Amino acid sequence: MTIPGLVIALVAFAALDRAGLWAHRRFRLPWRRDEAGRPVSAVAVGELDAFFQGTHRHQQEQRRTSLMLRDEENDGAPPARVDLDAGTAIVRRPSDAG
Repeated sequence: MTIPGLVIALVAFAALDRAGLWAHRRFRLPWRRDEAGRPVSAVAVGELDAFFQGTHRHQQEQRRTSLMLRDEENDGAPPARVDLDAGTAIVRRPSDAG
């Protein structure tokens, strides 16, 4: 398959996917599950873009990694309370364990 043929097939697949999503929202088709993330056609077009642009592949991998990592508000930061209205910040030193 040539590259223009692949692009045409992806565009046709994206149109079919969007039509199926519309039909599922309107008629609740039993063979389609609810969309939780990006549509399949968006993933396919993203992969095609990553094929032609090497930096896009790195961005996709970084996005996948950041989705897997969990950020906690207090990780790595000292216990602090910031009051923006009053313009004050309170930072407490951890007590010495010993």
